[in-house]
Amino acid sequence: MLRRSLYLKIMLIVGSIFAVIMILILVLVYVTESRGIEQNGLTRAQSLNQMAFEALYASMRQGGGAAGNQQVISRLLAQDAFTSLRVIKGEPVIRQFGGIASESPLSDLEHQALTGEEMREIHWENGYPVVSYAVPIRVEPVCQDCHQAQIGAINGVISTKISLQGVGDTLRLRRDLLIRVVGGGLLILLLLTFYAVRQLVISPLQTIQSGVGAIARGDLNHRLDVRTGDELEDLADEINQMTQQLGDSYNKIAEGQSKVMAALEASSDAIWISNADREITTVNSALERLVGKPRKDLLGHGCQYLMGVRTLEGASVCDTTCPFLNADDHTGVVEGCMPTIAGEKAWIEIGYGRVTDAEGNLAQVVHIVHDLTERKEVERLKDEFVSLVSHELRTPLHHIKGFATTLLQTDVEWDVDTQRDFLESINHEADRLTTLVEKILHLSRLEAGQLPMDREWCSIDDLVDGALTRRRSLITGSQPDLNLAPDLPPLFVDGHEIETVLINLLDNARKHSEPDTPITLAAEQRNGQVFFCVADQGPGIPEEHQASIFDHFYRVNEQKRDGIGAGLGLAICKRIVETHGGRIWVESAPGTGSRFYFSLPSHRPATNQAQRPRTEQC
Repeated sequence: MLRRSLYLKIMLIVGSIFAVIMILILVLVYVTESRGIEQNGLTRAQSLNQMAFEALYASMRQGGGAAGNQQVISRLLAQDAFTSLRVIKGEPVIRQFGGIASESPLSDLEHQALTGEEMREIHWENGYPVVSYAVPIRVEPVCQDCHQAQIGAINGVISTKISLQGVGDTLRLRRDLLIRVVGGGLLILLLLTFYAVRQLVISPLQTIQSGVGAIARGDLNHRLDVRTGDELEDLADEINQMTQQLGDSYNKIAEGQSKVMAALEASSDAIWISNADREITTVNSALERLVGKPRKDLLGHGCQYLMGVRTLEGASVCDTTCPFLNADDHTGVVEGCMPTIAGEKAWIEIGYGRVTDAEGNLAQVVHIVHDLTERKEVERLKDEFVSLVSHELRTPLHHIKGFATTLLQTDVEWDVDTQRDFLESINHEADRLTTLVEKILHLSRLEAGQLPMDREWCSIDDLVDGALTRRRSLITGSQPDLNLAPDLPPLFVDGHEIETVLINLLDNARKHSEPDTPITLAAEQRNGQVFFCVADQGPGIPEEHQASIFDHFYRVNEQKRDGIGAGLGLAICKRIVETHGGRIWVESAPGTGSRFYFSLPSHRPATNQAQRPRTEQC
């Protein structure tokens, strides 16, 4: 564009100025030379006229007469300098000697000269100037020897016509040559000026234009290389400095945006940003996972009905609580339920914030989606937990209350044995209530991470002996069969808590087994882990219950609630094992008994720097 516009404009302006200057110079040269030609011609004519006058006057003073005059005239005409040359006789000479027609005046110029006035006239003949002179001849004292006339009288006139053709042609050739030289010089100067303007102005401007275009297209590393030593170089340096500052600012903005995007990507909450036209401009990975669509299918599309969120009443939140519809609400939160890609329903909370520009117009809206499914599930489990705990606590309390009320009746006399049975029942229910409360507190502290683990190196034999000793009273009949592999390594654990795991598993196996049926406790080492197994020959656990058996208060057979535990033992085992870096699971099938496994690492955790003691008593 610069080449087609500014360059042509500059060249047109410079060319026009040079054309005017060239014309003025050529006109000036022409006029000056023309005047010079005219002046030179007149000077030459004046010289020729003076020469002719002196030659004829000398011939007359020497008495050459008409013949002498004619010889001088013929000699002068032979030089081709004169168009005509005549001697015109005055009145005194005509009276004394007579005259002929060729010696009479023919023009007003000659007549005027006979009055005593020297005359000159310039006129054009055949395109060339011709100078006519008429010079009167006055009588001098020396003339009175031949002429009878008074001194000072007009004896005649010497009339000459001198053509300036030859002089004009010569001077015109010189003038034309000068004009050509001057014109050629001006043309060369014009071309040199064009070249200089192109090299010194246009080329740097084109460099600046192309560089600014590259910068405008986003190439902030581009620099202008202009070395003219003038304002254009200063302009290029200023543009380079501006580009450097823009690059620094862009890098800072990009760094800030990358930090913002990193923060968005690191957020577990789904986030998207919509512009004023409700088009999605930014999303994070959490939103992609939530809606099950890739980013390229989300950007640039409308956000309305993006996730299909509905309120409890079944209405779409886009129709009821859209921030684009409620211009007065700059921030807000709405809860709803949305379908997941797995075909289930998820509870979410959408918080939004309106972002306005400097004029207060809506620029974009930021949406943050927080998954409430887990919280809702926790609330449900909490409510269920409270309900179950209330029920478990209510049962022994009802027994205690019933036996106590019966004993306090005044209208009935109870014998000693009956009273003792009632008191033993009250004592048993109180023990049951205490055990339940202790288990609930134990499990709560484990889940909250508030139960410190007093870890030390313990041998597996000591752990098994401690568990059997603590719960020996609960195992009636035969003891469990032990199948402990030799050379088992000691474990860096909280011995009391691991004994609790063994006790709960053995107690659980005894409760679900027929009397006198064998129960096996085994342990072995594989791949840096020690695996424990408690196996029974009970009725087994159906597969659909195995995934939930380690949950709070979960029991396979709800019909035997009074005969079976509260459903906390396995949940406590799971938390203790996982706290030690292990895992616990069950393998069972109806009619084949159950095998509960748990594993513990046989190496010491890297974060603990205590010295390994001798493997003796825990």
